[in-house]
Order: sequence, then structure tokens, then C-alpha cells
Amino acid sequence: MKDLLRIYKIMMKYWGFVIGGLISMLFYALMGGVSIAMMIPLLDYVFVKNKPVILYPDYTSFIHAMTQAVNQYTLQYGSLLRFRPTAEYAPLVTNLKGILNSTDSMILLYSVCYIILGLYILKNIFYYSNRIMFTNLRGKTIRDIRSLMFGKYLSQSLAFFNQNKVGDSLVRMVNDVEIVSNQFINNLFNSLRDVFSIFIYIRLALFLNAHLFLWCLLILPLFTFLVTYIGKKLKLNAKKIQSQFSSMFNSVEEALNGMRIVKAFSRENYEYGKFHKINNRYFRLWRTSDLLDGLNVPIAELNTVIIGVVIVFIGGSQILGKTSTFSFGEFTAFLFAVFSMLQPTKNLTKAYNDIKRALVSLDRISVILNRQSEIQEAPDAIEKKDFTDCIEFKDVSFSYTGKKEVLSRISFDIMKGQKVAIIGSSGSGKTTITNLLNRMYDYDSGEITIDSIPIRRIKLHDLRDLYGVVTQESLLFSDTVRNNICYGSSEPVSDEQLKKACEIASATEFIEKMPDQYDEELQTKGSNLSGGQKQRLCIARAIVGDPPILIFDEATSSLDTDSERKVQDAIDRATQNRTVIVIAHRLSTILSANKIVVLEHGKIVGIGKHDDLLENCERYKQLYKLQFEMK
Repeated sequence: MKDLLRIYKIMMKYWGFVIGGLISMLFYALMGGVSIAMMIPLLDYVFVKNKPVILYPDYTSFIHAMTQAVNQYTLQYGSLLRFRPTAEYAPLVTNLKGILNSTDSMILLYSVCYIILGLYILKNIFYYSNRIMFTNLRGKTIRDIRSLMFGKYLSQSLAFFNQNKVGDSLVRMVNDVEIVSNQFINNLFNSLRDVFSIFIYIRLALFLNAHLFLWCLLILPLFTFLVTYIGKKLKLNAKKIQSQFSSMFNSVEEALNGMRIVKAFSRENYEYGKFHKINNRYFRLWRTSDLLDGLNVPIAELNTVIIGVVIVFIGGSQILGKTSTFSFGEFTAFLFAVFSMLQPTKNLTKAYNDIKRALVSLDRISVILNRQSEIQEAPDAIEKKDFTDCIEFKDVSFSYTGKKEVLSRISFDIMKGQKVAIIGSSGSGKTTITNLLNRMYDYDSGEITIDSIPIRRIKLHDLRDLYGVVTQESLLFSDTVRNNICYGSSEPVSDEQLKKACEIASATEFIEKMPDQYDEELQTKGSNLSGGQKQRLCIARAIVGDPPILIFDEATSSLDTDSERKVQDAIDRATQNRTVIVIAHRLSTILSANKIVVLEHGKIVGIGKHDDLLENCERYKQLYKLQFEMK
């Protein structure tokens, strides 16, 4: 219930559309009921030969008589809109019947036709007004829910994205939000419109023949029981369908993103087979759901026929009775009222079943909306705009799952202006150290400080603005060169700053050869650039905001020799007069570092300059021999 109330709270921000929609909905239902009631004068008083006395031969006298009858009744009993027992309407009904019976048939025919036409025009105006209101309401609510969900995704830590698939996140944001909005917003108000209509039709049917209507009600419990049973089955099946849909989406997303590997190893048939199995399972679940849903039609149809037979049998008997006051026109209006009620009833039962299924999607999006990131900013977080002294790790330990430690009691410092290299075998915790620095993850114990301030006490935005990061994978967006580079600064970037960053990163030489230069659109993942070019754009992005600390996480490890040389030259220029943290496999790139930290199995096994480590650190000597003496 709490999750559903949050959806409606978002919706109620647009209360003007809600009120406008409800008003138009009420009048739509009212026009429908009144138009059915017009069957009575049409059948009972228009098509009648040899009327006893014609007292109202023209429109003026007829309208005057009708107005006078209504005014007389309201003076004695109060407003017609007030809810009152049917018997209290008897004086008005008797008076109106007398007027209709004394009115010229042609005048009455024209009047009834004009009124019915006017009622249906108004009914459809109110219907479309209702549609305008609720289309805006639903659209704005969907927009806000998706924005809220995307904000939640953006606030999560890297741990969340390591544990959750991108395809599942997309399904939740697109498909599940669409389902929830359809059922809990669109269907809610459509159901309210149907409820209003049913109420009007019930009121009319009770007014015309309460005894006959009660017979109709005896059939509804069986119909309701069957619909409830189907609804429970649909909800159970919907959960499986959404889970399978996410699996199918993930399979497609992974195969398309990894297409280079798929083709390199000729695994097209394998991927097709894997997708076919998932797709087939989804089909079977979908088919079961659709067939269950399809039972509503025959059940509702049977319900309609039974009610129709009951009305004709009992109502017909009453009309044919010698002492009956139930006229043919009233019987026809009653029949219209009851059958007009059946379609909204079908809609309500379908909405009930749809809502049962939508509860699964509501649970899925609520998991994200309720989720708090592991990385939380302290309530008393302080601003930190510069780096003046030292970064210090003090006995820092960390584990991804809370079980096996990835880092154990890490302690070292990085002074302002130093170039510090972190080396070690794969899985030793090199990248994890840099991820802890800018709080992509939070350490389990110990402390990391910048200028003696614990990083958990610094505002997240300020903390991350202190770093410019270049990763091994050159991640670029499908946007212009300019926007990709400016992405690295939270402040507006001038053309001068942009070009300076590109010159330092050695990116100017290929950017200015492009047709649109800095406004050139990059293809998906920057596929229209070489590996070295992409990495140099990433370096330009890292330095364009002039951060005091640069982090290079194996920035050249995936490049060929020529590209590596160009990127390394760019790194050398970019790191001048800055504090630099370098993660590297190739020792040749970090021999001149002020400090080298050697990691093994999450622990520091050596720390110092190159010459010191060659003498004192066995692991460093092994790495050095592997890379230099084996050549």
C-alpha cells in the first residue's frame, strides 16, 4: 500500500487534471443515463395514436408545462439532484406523464430527438475532455516516475551495478513503469468513470423497476467469484513473465554489446540457441496469461445472456399482466440501463485482473524507488574545493561481499605533487584502491583522509571533483567531441579551456581533421575512432576541469605500441604539476614515480622508489625480471 500511495502522491501534484477529469467523468456518466431515460417518452408517448386530449400543440406550451411541473416539485420537495427514495418522485413522475400524454406527438418526437442528439453531443464532449485531462495526468506521472527511478539508479554505488544487469534495469524503467501507469493511473480513472456510469444506470433501473433489478443482482456473485479466481492466477503468472522478460532483454543486450566476441569465436548459433530457449519460455508464460485473461470474455458473455433472459422473462410477464403499470417504454429503458451497465462491469473485472498483474511491476519498481545507496553523504558533510597537502590511507580494509577481504590493512600516503604508482598482479586490489578514493565504494574499516579530513565527511560532489579519471576502457558517449570532453567538468567550459585540454592530450591533431571538428558526432562507444584516439579524448576529458589529482587506471594497457607511445606522451604532459596516481602493468611507464606501492593479494608487500624496491621487495624484483630481463 505504501508503494502505491507514493505513485498517487506523485500523481496528485497535478491535482488540477484530477479534478477536471473527475468532473467531466461525472457529467459523461450523467448524460449517458439521461439519454437512456429518453426511451420512455419516445416509445410510450410519441408512437401513440388517438391521444385523448392535446393540451400542448406547440413547443412553447410544452416547454412551459414541463418547466412549471419541475418548479412546482422542487418548491415542495427540494432539488432534483438530492438523493431520495424512488417513491418520493411519484408526484413529479405522474405530473410529467400527464403532460407527455397531452402533447402533440410530432412536437414530442422532434423534442425527444433534439434532446437525445444534444445529450450525445454533450456526452462525447465530456468524454474527450476527460481523455485530455487524464492523458496529461498519466503522461506527466510516468515522466516523473521514470525521472525519479533514473535518479535512483544514478545515486547507486558501483556495487549495485556489478550485481544487477543493465537489461533488467531498462525493463523496470520502461516496461514496468508503463504497466504500473496503465493500471494504477489510467485504469483507475477509467474504472471510476465506469463506476459513475454503473451508479447512474443502477439508479435508473431501480427507479424504473426495483423488483426486476434485484433478480439481476442474484446472478452477479457467481461471476465475481470466477473473476477473482482468474485474477489470482494472473498475478502469479505475471511475476514469472516479468522475470523472463528481463532475462530475454539481458540476453539481447549482452549479445549485441559483445558482438565482436560473438563473431570472433563464431558463436552466432550458440547465442541464437540461448535466446530461443528464453524466448520460448517467455512465449509459454505469455500464452498461459493471455488464455486466462481470455476467459473473461466467455464468462462475461454468459453473464450477459443470463441477465438478459431473466429481464425478458420477468419483465415481459409484468408487461403482459392485466394490472401491470410497467409500460413497454419503461421496460425498454430498463433493458438499455442494465445492458449499458454490463460493459462497464466487464471493464471493471478486466481492470481487476490487470491490476493483479500490475502489482508485480509495482513491486519491481518499488525495489528501486525504496533502495538507498550504500554510499551516503554525511548530514554534516563539508565543502572541499582544493587539495593542499596529503592523501592518507590508514589501515584500510575492504570486501565486496562482507566475507573475503579484497584489501587488508592498507596504509600509505600520497603527497601533493607526487606521482604514485600502484602495481601488482590482476586481482591484487589496485583498481579497488582508486575506487575507494572517490567513494565508488566505502571501505569497511580504517580511514582515508584528504588534507587530514576523512573523505566520508566531504560532500560527494566536491570529493569527486578533485579527481580526473582515465580508465583502461575508453568510455565515450554518442554525442559530439565537444560534449564528451566537457563531460569532465561540472562547470561551463570555454573554447579556450577545451582546446588547451585537447592540446595537452595530443587530441587536436585528429580532431581538427574531422569534418565538423569539435562538433563531430561520435558513433556508439566512439567506434569511428581508433583506440588511441578514444583514450586521448578521455585524457582531455579528465583534465578539462583542471582537477588537482589525476588517476590513470591502466590507461595504455589495451593499446598497440604506436598508440601507447602517443597516449603516454599525452599522459606525461597532462600530469605536469599535478598529483598523479597511476595503476600500471608495464613497469616501464612508472620507473620515474616518486613512490611505487606493490600489492599482492590485497596487501602491501613493498613501498618505495624503483631502486629501493629492486633491493628490498622480492615481488617487485619478480615483476621487473618478467618484464625486462626476459626480453
